[in-house]
Amino acid sequence: MKMLRYLDLELDMPFVLWCQGEDPTGRVTRERQVDINLELLPQARNLAEPSIVYHLFPLREVRDEAVVLDGGATFRGRLLADRFGLALEVALALCTIGRDLENRVSTYRKEGDAVRAVLLDGIGTAAIGELSDKAYELIRGVAAERAWEASAPFQPGQLDWPLEDHCVFFDLLPAEELGLRLGSDFLMVPSKSVSLAVGLGEGMLPLARERACRYCSLVDGCRFSRE
Repeated sequence: MKMLRYLDLELDMPFVLWCQGEDPTGRVTRERQVDINLELLPQARNLAEPSIVYHLFPLREVRDEAVVLDGGATFRGRLLADRFGLALEVALALCTIGRDLENRVSTYRKEGDAVRAVLLDGIGTAAIGELSDKAYELIRGVAAERAWEASAPFQPGQLDWPLEDHCVFFDLLPAEELGLRLGSDFLMVPSKSVSLAVGLGEGMLPLARERACRYCSLVDGCRFSRE
């Protein structure tokens, strides 16, 4: 089990702006948005507590659209069964930046400062995105040390993997040590948190878009689907 706390994040401006979207509030110019971000970034760094916990679990079997780990813990879904069929181990990770940043976002909203609320929330999105990338790179590093490959990262709620399977993460990893809990909807609290499952083994490949479309409920009406 590996736990990393209080990690440094770059939070570079182009990525922050991408996470916030073009003119996210409808009230500021792009130049003003950058200026407010420069004001908010130091605050965001002080509020965020970037933390990761991850562990590798031997894979017992893949059967009947289910991935079964040693000990019997089971994930459900055609996507995972398809992508983890060649895996020897499965890495599970939880990432969070804590609750202080989203609490500050709520304070801005209560104060009527919608602009700073929206922009700080976008910085939080960038932070958890960068943190999840760090977790994935750590797992890829473990795979490389064993001369293995790592699959693309997956998470409950993605395609046909039910959110209820977050319970397995919380059973197997010390989520409470990161201040994490599950809501009644099986979403993680604090909201700026991410789970990852990555298959490790020989011949693991990232998920190609045309394969992902086979598992998506939106495939018939998706404007991004291929002809």
